[in-house]
Amino acid sequence: MHKVKNLAILIILIMGLSLAGPLFDASAGPLAQTSPTLGDAESYSVLGGESVTNTGSTTMPGDLGVSPGSSVTGFPPGTVGGTIHAGDADAAAAQADNTAAFGTLDQGCTQDYGAVTQDLAGLSLSPGVYCADAFTLTANLTLSGSGVWIFKSDSTLITSSESSVTGGDPCNVWWRVVSSATLGTDSSFIGNILADTSISLNTGATLDGRAFARTGSVTLDNNIITGNACLPPAPTATAPPAPTATAPPAPTAPSTTPVVGLPDTGGAPIRNNIDRPWSLVIVGGFTAIALALGVRGYRRSHLPKQ
Repeated sequence: MHKVKNLAILIILIMGLSLAGPLFDASAGPLAQTSPTLGDAESYSVLGGESVTNTGSTTMPGDLGVSPGSSVTGFPPGTVGGTIHAGDADAAAAQADNTAAFGTLDQGCTQDYGAVTQDLAGLSLSPGVYCADAFTLTANLTLSGSGVWIFKSDSTLITSSESSVTGGDPCNVWWRVVSSATLGTDSSFIGNILADTSISLNTGATLDGRAFARTGSVTLDNNIITGNACLPPAPTATAPPAPTATAPPAPTAPSTTPVVGLPDTGGAPIRNNIDRPWSLVIVGGFTAIALALGVRGYRRSHLPKQ
C-alpha cells in the first residue's frame, strides 16, 4: 500500500515539474520591444521645445507645436496640414507625453554595439532594440520583417547626404537620441525621431514619421514630412438629422346622417317604447294570479278542521 502511495506522489511531482519548466523558460527570456503611447503628441508631425524654424516650402500632414518655447517661423511659406500650437496648453500636453514616450523607449537592448559610433549602412536589421554610443548612416539601412525597431543613441544620430532607410513600418520605428539628430541633404529617412535636445533636417531631406525635440529646436529646410498613416483620423463632423415635417390632420366634415331617436332640437336619445303597455299588462296579470293562489292556499291551511 505504501509503495502505491509513494509512486502516486512521484508521478504528481514529475508532472508538476514538466508543466513548470516552460514557464521558467518564458520568464527568463527577454521581453519583446514595444512602441510607446504618444497620447496628446500623437497628432503632431513636428514638436519643438524652444522653437521651430523653417526655410522654403516644407510640408507636413499633422500638427506643429512648440513648448515651453513659443517661437514658430517660416509658416508660410511652409504648410501645416493640422494646427500650429505655439506655447499653448495643447503643445504643453503634447510635450509632456513626448517626455513620457522618451522614457518608455529606454528598453533593454537586443543588440548592443557598445561605446562606439555605429554606422548602420549596409545592414539588414530585423525588429529589436539596437544600442550604441552614437549612430551614423552613410548609405542604405534595410529594416526587414515586421514588428518594432528601437534605436537608442547615447549621444547623436547623423545621416549623410542621399542616405536612406527602407523597409519596416514607420509607425513602429523609433530613434531615441539623448543629444541631437541631423538628417543629411536629400536623405530619405523613416521613423519617429525623439531627441532630447534638437533636430535638424537639411535641405531636401524627407522624413516618413515625426520629429520631436524635447528641449531644443527643430530646424527645417525645404523638407517633405509624411507619416499620414501614423496620425489619428481627423474627426468627422456629423450633421444633425433634418426635422421631419408633419402635416396637420385634415379637418373632419360634420356628419349629414340623421340620428335616429333624437328630436330635431337635440338632446338625449329617446327610446321608442310602443310595446311597454302590453308588458305591463302581462306582468300585472301574472302578479294577480300569484296573489290569488297565495291567498287561497293561506285560507286552506288555516280553516278549522271539522
